[in-house]
Amino acid sequence: MNLRVTSKKGAFSLATLTAALTTTAFTTGAMAWQSPLETRYVGKSYKVCDQGGFFVGGVPKVTNFASSATVEGQPEQIIIGQAYVQFQIPEKRKKWPLIMVHGSGYTGSALDATPDGREGWYSYAVRNGLATFIVDQPGRGRSGFDRSVFHEARVTGNLNLIPTLGGGSSNNIWTSWFGHLIPAGSNIVTGTMIRHGDPGDPDPAENPAMPGQAHGNYPPAYPIPPVPNSIDEKIAARVGAIGPAPNPANNKYLALESYKYLVPNTEATLPTGTCAACTPTTVPSSDWWSSQALAELVIGLGGAVVSPHSQSTSQVFHMVRVLKEKGKLHLLKGIIVPEGGGTTFPNAGLTPQDFDTVPFLIVNGDYRADATRVVNRSAVEAMNSTGTRKVSKAAYVDTETLGSKFNGQTHMNMLGTNNLLLFDYFLKWADKNISNPTVKNSCGKKNNNSNDRDTPSRGRG
Repeated sequence: MNLRVTSKKGAFSLATLTAALTTTAFTTGAMAWQSPLETRYVGKSYKVCDQGGFFVGGVPKVTNFASSATVEGQPEQIIIGQAYVQFQIPEKRKKWPLIMVHGSGYTGSALDATPDGREGWYSYAVRNGLATFIVDQPGRGRSGFDRSVFHEARVTGNLNLIPTLGGGSSNNIWTSWFGHLIPAGSNIVTGTMIRHGDPGDPDPAENPAMPGQAHGNYPPAYPIPPVPNSIDEKIAARVGAIGPAPNPANNKYLALESYKYLVPNTEATLPTGTCAACTPTTVPSSDWWSSQALAELVIGLGGAVVSPHSQSTSQVFHMVRVLKEKGKLHLLKGIIVPEGGGTTFPNAGLTPQDFDTVPFLIVNGDYRADATRVVNRSAVEAMNSTGTRKVSKAAYVDTETLGSKFNGQTHMNMLGTNNLLLFDYFLKWADKNISNPTVKNSCGKKNNNSNDRDTPSRGRG
């Protein structure tokens, strides 16, 4: 198979954003999403020799509650705990592939393209010579979840079986990453949503000597008005809205295309695991199943660089333990964390020495909580203090220290207006710290079971 794909950087420049902010109006099309038949998401051609998807991991579960939420049925089997993996392999590639894992409230779609119709990290990684594998966490998105838990709760009346499904709401995402609701204690009905850096922002000014969640007088580098194509105008107009009306001043900020990426954390339907080496010994379902699937993927690929985001950072730490237990830790060629937490070694049954052979980079964006930065910084310092480290020093980076072009870096950096700028930083770091030569015969051998033909068959009338 020989596919031709197109791409371009397409980063929304700081100069353009600054100019847009000087006007009082914001402009979008009738639809925020862009038709790729008319407007390219990407622009520069590159060749892909293979693409597809498959599942890793999973176990069988026999249950009487697979098919009905009203009556108990006969024993039936379902598969739970599997992870869906989407991939593209460029015609010319480097030896070690890249595995990217989304965080809480999202799926692998967060790596495909930005909410305003620009290139995402998935295609950008591929056209930079990396065979790229995008994972939907077990229990989430295309990986599926365990519906029998809800059926059993309803049939038996045991409502304690129903888990809380996290993942965030529009206003929760806003106040976590993009801005504030003022005055303090208000909500979307009674208060007003403002961006970071707007007049009335309650955050203190940035201290250049100690980067933290405080920030400068600039907006988030993210598809938020006045960035074109950042909102759905029908949602802003409350077409078909359900429930009480919010403060009309909030309508445009409650209409971000970005919110459509959100999904519930249905991995909560999966059982927890037990790890004798971990503290505590009960491992949350998200960490348990993802770590198993990711370890299987790394082993099956014969080695990989893994890039977790946010929630999945702790999953990758547990993956390190699983690889170690299987005697396969040498297959982990590097860890790049765009922004994450859960870097506490005892939780995953690890010590800093377990990372002695693993190139490691963790980045914090402009609004990352100070408490999380402290934990991340301590983890990196511990990795560098083992006295037995065999690869380059583990790296901790606050984007505030990289220059003004990185200003406004949000937690969802892969969807931001400077998303490719940050990925370029990762690529440069990886070139210096991870040995990853270009390989000959980059494309795999043809599958003998495939019914594909070089020239598609045509029906004859």
